[in-house]
Amino acid sequence: MRVISGIYRGRKLASPLNNAVRPTTDKVKEAVFAILQNDLPNATVIDLFSGTGAIGVEAVSRGAKKVYMCDNTPASLDVIKQNLSFVDKTKYDLFKGDYTDCLRRIASKGEQADVIFVDPPYYKGIPSKALATIERLNVLKKDGIVIVERKESDAVDTQRFALLFTRKYGETCIDVYRNYTKGAFTGTFDPFTLGHRYVAEKALEEVDFLHVVILVNEEKKAKYSIDNRIDMIKASLPEYKKRIKVEFFDGLAIDYCNKNGIKCIYRGVRDDKDAVYEKEMAEWNKRHGDVDTVLIKAENTVSSTMVKRLLEENQDVDQYVYQDAVRFLTRR
Repeated sequence: MRVISGIYRGRKLASPLNNAVRPTTDKVKEAVFAILQNDLPNATVIDLFSGTGAIGVEAVSRGAKKVYMCDNTPASLDVIKQNLSFVDKTKYDLFKGDYTDCLRRIASKGEQADVIFVDPPYYKGIPSKALATIERLNVLKKDGIVIVERKESDAVDTQRFALLFTRKYGETCIDVYRNYTKGAFTGTFDPFTLGHRYVAEKALEEVDFLHVVILVNEEKKAKYSIDNRIDMIKASLPEYKKRIKVEFFDGLAIDYCNKNGIKCIYRGVRDDKDAVYEKEMAEWNKRHGDVDTVLIKAENTVSSTMVKRLLEENQDVDQYVYQDAVRFLTRR
């Protein structure tokens, strides 16, 4: 193993003497630091489950201001100390103990990290517990990032942090989370109109990250497939692609919100009739799911039903659908 980039580039790193420690592969390490290239300079970093220390050393090499590292096995600590031998001592602190001990000690210093690495032993359900501890101790800055390395089958559950994306490298998954405020914009979106886009933009003025959730309406037969609607929504909000997650959910909006730690649903209203219905739904959501609803007066009052009718009449709908999404109207 070697340091890949930065001021210590090419420095050889000691490897574990047995299989008890599982170093992050160079391929995965390169991918992780490519993701973090704009977050690392002058960052405070926490490297939980440090193993060999390769991630922490790489972070310092690439410009991190300070790295907190921890592990609880003597063999790992010996390897980490070897790999820190050429690193500026002011740039790191090494703690002996498990991840909860490490996070408590950092919290007691009043420190908050810009980046936290969570790479625990596989198949023990630790990532979810680690994320919960990070949240409880408030050791991640607003907009801070958490990188979780796990096996695909080792599912992660977090109510606080927004999952930006997951990437797979063989059997390894890398989850990327941000400490963002979250909201949900729900509907059938059949199709997604400029009115929907307006509501999404208004919601994004209030939250950092918006889940655009396609739900099933048993009273309506959808014209467009789920995949087509997902593509249409993404094409309608291109400048917000890093701040939205678009997915289908076969269930109640409040169940989706509670599953994802979302406390607020955003809905658009076109007229008084809409407002009456949405207020009733908002009361139901609050009563049954403890989820608030924000109603946004739509600027563009076009409905999805109207767009579909115009299409059936072979009329132009460009003024009602975002320009990059129009092409999806010919797909089912």
